[in-house]
Amino acid sequence: MDQHELSSLERPARANGARESEWSRRLAWRVSNNLPDLVGFAIAVAAAVVIAGILFANYYSAPDLLWRNFHHDRNSHFSFGLDLALALRQFDPVWFFSELDKAKVWPPVHGLVLSAVLAVGGIDYRLAILPSLIGWVMTIALVWLVARRLFSERITGLFAAAIAAVLTAASPAFRLISADVMLEGLGAGLSALALWAYLRAFAQPDDRARWRLLAIVLTVLFFHKGNYWGLMVAALAVSFASEHARRTFDLIRTTLAKIKITASIRRAVRDPLLLLFALLVAVVGYLYWRGPTALMLFGRPVSFYPPENLTTAAYAVLFVWSALLWRRHRAAIDEALGCAGRALLYWHVMPIAISFLLPRRLSRFLWFVGPANNPNGPLDLPQAIRFYWDAFADGFHVAPWVAILAVALAAIGATRIRTLTPGARAVFILAALAFAGVVIHPQHQGRFLSSWVFAVWICAGAGAGVVLSGLLRRYSRSLRSVAAIALVALLAATTAWYRTPAAAYAHSLHPISGPTDLDLVRPYLAELDGAREVGFVTTFGVSKLFSWVLSERCRCRVLIEDLQIDHTHSRQEARDLMAERIGRARARIFVTIDAPGERYSLAEMGWVYPSMVGILDAMAAQTRYVRGNSYELPGHDARATIWHLR
Repeated sequence: MDQHELSSLERPARANGARESEWSRRLAWRVSNNLPDLVGFAIAVAAAVVIAGILFANYYSAPDLLWRNFHHDRNSHFSFGLDLALALRQFDPVWFFSELDKAKVWPPVHGLVLSAVLAVGGIDYRLAILPSLIGWVMTIALVWLVARRLFSERITGLFAAAIAAVLTAASPAFRLISADVMLEGLGAGLSALALWAYLRAFAQPDDRARWRLLAIVLTVLFFHKGNYWGLMVAALAVSFASEHARRTFDLIRTTLAKIKITASIRRAVRDPLLLLFALLVAVVGYLYWRGPTALMLFGRPVSFYPPENLTTAAYAVLFVWSALLWRRHRAAIDEALGCAGRALLYWHVMPIAISFLLPRRLSRFLWFVGPANNPNGPLDLPQAIRFYWDAFADGFHVAPWVAILAVALAAIGATRIRTLTPGARAVFILAALAFAGVVIHPQHQGRFLSSWVFAVWICAGAGAGVVLSGLLRRYSRSLRSVAAIALVALLAATTAWYRTPAAAYAHSLHPISGPTDLDLVRPYLAELDGAREVGFVTTFGVSKLFSWVLSERCRCRVLIEDLQIDHTHSRQEARDLMAERIGRARARIFVTIDAPGERYSLAEMGWVYPSMVGILDAMAAQTRYVRGNSYELPGHDARATIWHLR
């Protein structure tokens, strides 16, 4: 090989080496330049991980104490994730997807995360709170990042981030509900991630990858829980429109100018798909107005109420019409939407729109996020505001003065919102809009603050940054740094001094007394070993407790036949319903639990002992099942009886 060939090979190698060296220098410069931010973020995340580890260790050492509310949703959430995990470990795709299809009222993201934890870590209910703790750590990390992004000046931004993170980590109710098998912990983490992704995309509006990330996060949030998603989407939409007020107004005006009402009506009347959609909507509306409806077909009654499948059919017709319209005008639609709109349409709107084609998915979603989901009755506005202030002040803060301080700082931050980085108003709009949303919704629970209250703490951090910047503007950079560290340490130490208030347990629905519900099942578990289909009926209603306890014990699929009897008004009515259902029950083993006390009564469901005792009358009178052993259930003032199919 001659000298010319050697030099021709060396030149690319030298060029590659030069490029790598330049890349290394740039990386080193970026790391050194952002070192304070990286160190602060690492400290916040490390502290969150340590606290989460302590919370997990406390639960792991005494897990039974968490399971002390028979009707609590944690039983359903864990049962769903457990079934998915068992299906994964047994390589049973039919079972897996059939369970996934049931996730309509509560979407599947939390269950999927929990199933991954159980599939890897083992089928063990002591791992049940890990998804929520993951969400808690995510929330603190993202609260730090969002608050830091609100300020271009480093010391002020780090101070704001630290204050916001301390308020988040110190919240008693938020910590309790994130150490539970609930959707709020992971929901808060995903909501905070969506807010961070929005601010990041807003900073570079022409970066398609950033808008795509936001769209994907919002899609995951939707499939985690619809009301969390609704609050976030509404806040981001209002924020984006207000930041681009002139452009938004021009777009609306131009669109309205193009619409010819008369011509549009004529086209709609001639369009068979729109006519079919209108007909189906009218039928659905009539059926909901009429109430329970059935027709006799071939000698059998066929029920059309509730018309959930007809609702899906009507939506499917509208979906096809919209898809055809989009196909005809795709180029114009893409141009009008711009970079952000296209990412949101294809990576967010379309996946959700397609998901509503699944049977009963749309109707269940509308029921869940709407006013019909209200077992507690109406509550007037002043009462609602007072209720949520009590939850915020007494439950989500160690003391009311911390809540007042947080609100005052958030108000200061709101007055200087124009001095913050572009897009910052999204945080303040989320806090205000979410508060208004939970207040006007007819169902009120303190835990409803959990998925968005972090926005208030970010606003408080912003206000703290504004105050620090104003007070110490004349002083040196090093003095401002020392003052910021001292103030953060003082707030952290002060809040850590307080014990968890009793209101925090109440608003997070976290039990603090009473026997574990596992004792409703454990005394007779051995007698149920080997059974693959078991029936349960109690004098205090139904719960997924029995399902997950049996499945977790055998590491297998156990079908639980719940003869759900609710909204009964008399002992005789409960007896008649039980007699009818026991006559067509399939389980070979049946368990009845008689609990004369009022511990688990739920009046709004009709689960009160004077009525529900009728189910025991029906069991005593029937002949399909033979009475077996009876077991005292210590601590519950109850007795379980095993019945075997003849």
